[in-house]
Amino acid sequence: MKKLLLSLCILLALTACKDENQQTAQATTKPVVKIGAMLPMTGGIAHIGEGGRNGALMAIEKLNSLPDNKYKYEFVYEDIGYSPDKTLAIYNKLTYIDKVVALTSFNTAAGKIIKPLAAKDKIIHISSAVDNTISDNVFNYVNSYSIKETSERLVEYMKTHQMKTISLVAFNHLSTESVLQELEPILKSNGIEILSVNRFNMEQLDFKMEALKIKQENPDMVFMHLVEPSMTLFSKQLLDYGYTGKLSSFLLFIYSNNPELFNGQIVVDLKDATEDFNQRYRDKFGIEAQAASINTYDNVMIIGTFIEKYGIPQKVDATTMGTLMKNVIENYESPRGKMLLDNGLIYSNTIVKTINSGKPVNIEE
Repeated sequence: MKKLLLSLCILLALTACKDENQQTAQATTKPVVKIGAMLPMTGGIAHIGEGGRNGALMAIEKLNSLPDNKYKYEFVYEDIGYSPDKTLAIYNKLTYIDKVVALTSFNTAAGKIIKPLAAKDKIIHISSAVDNTISDNVFNYVNSYSIKETSERLVEYMKTHQMKTISLVAFNHLSTESVLQELEPILKSNGIEILSVNRFNMEQLDFKMEALKIKQENPDMVFMHLVEPSMTLFSKQLLDYGYTGKLSSFLLFIYSNNPELFNGQIVVDLKDATEDFNQRYRDKFGIEAQAASINTYDNVMIIGTFIEKYGIPQKVDATTMGTLMKNVIENYESPRGKMLLDNGLIYSNTIVKTINSGKPVNIEE
């Protein structure tokens, strides 16, 4: 009897090992899918690139943890800084050498270069820029905020607080023009007077003359669409001249290298992520989630969900891509909640926040 029991135990142990080995073999033999990214890892907005990379790594980890996955996912990224000059070379490397089947990007100018290439190569491309003309609603999409909705949120705040005048400050860039083209008519149609529109070159570091001019205009609000270090330098010089109105931006104060400078100021921002996402981010990276983290997390999760459901995009009929992507996006649950899709723009609703101790805090109107 003892010998029989011993034999049964050995048999069960061998069977368990065999099953485990088979599962390991199945896991290692899954086809590898590479998702690429062009990120600003150097320069004044390197922290955006870092947040974007971290968000993508979290998404890759999440996708690979799903038990019924058909594919194993890998992430490949390249540094593009904040200039489109390297776009073509990086795109060719990611697509033809690294063999990515999809990619995410941040720079508006880069996104415009990628758009026809991604359509030709049947690469899913999701840009986190703000210019919706990057999207074609087939292979190219923009995951950002709705400029129209965000502009309306800003105007609602101004009207509630009896603000009637505004000065606009922006840098010379394609993304800026797409913001101003939608913001300015909404301001004017709501009776907000635009006292001036000020454009700076990205290399400019001294804004004393422009800051003094705006201080003398004394608008109720100064809206800015700048990146670092310009955003901090201009704001500091304007405040040093004694400007006491409100500073505002769409999302950008949250990307600042010096967020405490904007304490008490206004930012129209996307909804907060869930605490579960934020805690997972802290556990993995030891820091708070950065502003760009959720964007690339969502981009990679949407791409992975598409591939799991419909297969490699290069093998999907291009005539059905838009419909299939629409299905994935509208059923995807972001850490910010449900995503909306409008003519290739993937977005979630925005809310008005104020900066408190360097962090955005919701305003209860």
